[in-house]
Parts: sequence; C-alpha cells; structure tokens
Amino acid sequence: MPYNPRLARQARQARGSHDVKLNITSMMDMFTIILVFLLKSFSTQGQLITPATGLLLPSSTVERTTRSSLDVQITKDKILVQDKIVVDENELKKIVDQKDFMIQKLYDVLATYTEAGRKMSELSGSEVSGEITIQGDIGVPYKILTRVMYTCGQAGYPVMNLVVYRKE
Repeated sequence: MPYNPRLARQARQARGSHDVKLNITSMMDMFTIILVFLLKSFSTQGQLITPATGLLLPSSTVERTTRSSLDVQITKDKILVQDKIVVDENELKKIVDQKDFMIQKLYDVLATYTEAGRKMSELSGSEVSGEITIQGDIGVPYKILTRVMYTCGQAGYPVMNLVVYRKE
C-alpha cells in the first residue's frame, strides 16, 4: 500500500487524543529521599549568636564554631555580662586611664558565675569548661579589650572566644 500523508497525520492525531495520566508515585518517592537526605545532612553544629544592639563586630577568616558559654559584651560605652550592665560609660572612661589591668566590678560578677559553675559541677559530677564568649565592638580601644580579657582569665575563664563576623 502506498504511503498516504493524510492517513499518517490522522493516525498521529488519534494516538495523541488519549488522556495521559501521570504516575506520581515514583516522583513522590524521589522527593521523599531528597528530603530525608537534606534533613540528615543539615548541620546543627555551632550556635548562632546575635550581637548586642549597637555592636559592630570585627571581621575575620576564622573557621571555628563557638559553643554556649558565659557572654561578655563590650560596647563603646558599657560592659555587659549576660545582657546586664556591669560597667557603665563613666566607669569605662576611668578604666582606660587606670594602671591596673583588673576591672574589679567585672571580676566580682564573673567570680559569682565561676562559683555558681563550681557548685553545679560538684552536684552534676562534670567539670567546669572555663569558657567565655566575648563580643567586642570594632571601635573598642585595645586597652579595654586586653583589660577585659585579663579580668576574665583571673576570674577563672582561661578559654576566651572572641565573636567576629566571618569573611566569605
């Protein structure tokens, strides 16, 4: 029988007129596997730390993540421990001029936290980590930062983590 283009076109149209049903079972399986993979690979390491209000952190290329610990914030006009003001603006100006590295008010507050940590470790049987997280504004003078770090070390916190923004 010779080839007839009209009959071939009619045959193609007749084939394509059927309702096509999509089988989504295999697609749902695929999406479920992708979802489980993404959930399993999601990293919950580290801790998101929100900077204190009015605090601009310096940038660094650090790769380490921080753990939850006692938080000290150094702004341009005050020093806070766990969001409570320890040193106000007037006392901060005096700290810059003092010869001693110890900041007595800060030391007293940190010593109470150290003592509370020791009591908790005795009750739970675990050891005190001695970690502290310091958030320092980019405009804080070096003298104040070193004095705060010295005071933290003397109060029983030798492991200090400085919070910075990571450069990409």
